[in-house]
Amino acid sequence: MVKATHGLSVAGLVLLLLAVGSVTAASNPGDDEVVARVNGVAITKGDVRIHVEMYERAHPGLPPGKAREARARTALQTLIANVLQEQVAREMGISVSDEEVEAAVKERQGKTDDASFAAMLAFTGGNPAKLRYDIRKGSLEMKVRKRLMEAVLVTQSDLKAQFEQEKYTLFPEQVKARQIIVLTPDLADRLYRQLKEGADFAKLAESTSTDLSRAKGGDLGWVTPGIHYAPWDDVVFKLKPGEISQPFRSVHGYHIVLVEEHRKPGWGRPEDKRELLDELIRAMRSNQEYNRQPLNEPIKGKRDEQDERVSGTQPAALRSAEQFLCAA
Repeated sequence: MVKATHGLSVAGLVLLLLAVGSVTAASNPGDDEVVARVNGVAITKGDVRIHVEMYERAHPGLPPGKAREARARTALQTLIANVLQEQVAREMGISVSDEEVEAAVKERQGKTDDASFAAMLAFTGGNPAKLRYDIRKGSLEMKVRKRLMEAVLVTQSDLKAQFEQEKYTLFPEQVKARQIIVLTPDLADRLYRQLKEGADFAKLAESTSTDLSRAKGGDLGWVTPGIHYAPWDDVVFKLKPGEISQPFRSVHGYHIVLVEEHRKPGWGRPEDKRELLDELIRAMRSNQEYNRQPLNEPIKGKRDEQDERVSGTQPAALRSAEQFLCAA
């Protein structure tokens, strides 16, 4: 199926793309017809057929006809992307060994015997060969992404710019509060009057509250919106530091809350989240590079060669592949 017309080694590609061959029917007439060529590596009608059939086994009941033609086109694009990604990985000195794949299979299989494990995979539309295909492809992608992340250079200005975009998410509005919860409205009203007359909030919480925070004088620490049942946020986040809420009811009982401090959204500094900001920048840029490089960049050292990274699909052959699949 996948063939090399240059001196390029394709052993890794055969394992990556055609690991499912052992569970596919014998080659059909016309399987060797080339529908795309990637740096000398030919993708054939048979490769597309195998990929489509593998997908259909995992998703039974899919409609035939035009829908199958669309699956053939998607399969071809996937195969092209797989070949390109493997070639980029090879240039970066990255590979996935058979030993790594088998170790991952054993970890997934656990103590289940081979027959039972194969039956489990078949139940979800898979098989051992497809599992190895998925593991190899996923491991290769993970290694490439990790290498690209390590290569990203993050400057102080990058961190500041990312902070401006993320600060309201990284540093949401917060209140530092104490709370008393009691079970009756009469007791809540009586405690509220005592607090307004100057009673110590922490001592009242310790002696009267049913909330677990009573052991700490009602201290809740810093609280962000969305943690408590309504109407907690609507009441408490409108209070100013030093203010005490009037008693309000929730599913837990009757609350009285003292706000000690209030932080507005975006209150932090870039250095407070430097590691996280650095990780976000590296992840975004490496993801952009990963998605861009294989499809749009020539291979290093081959910029002067006439052969392009993807020479393009052969329209007539692809239509033939689609028609072949629809007739199958």
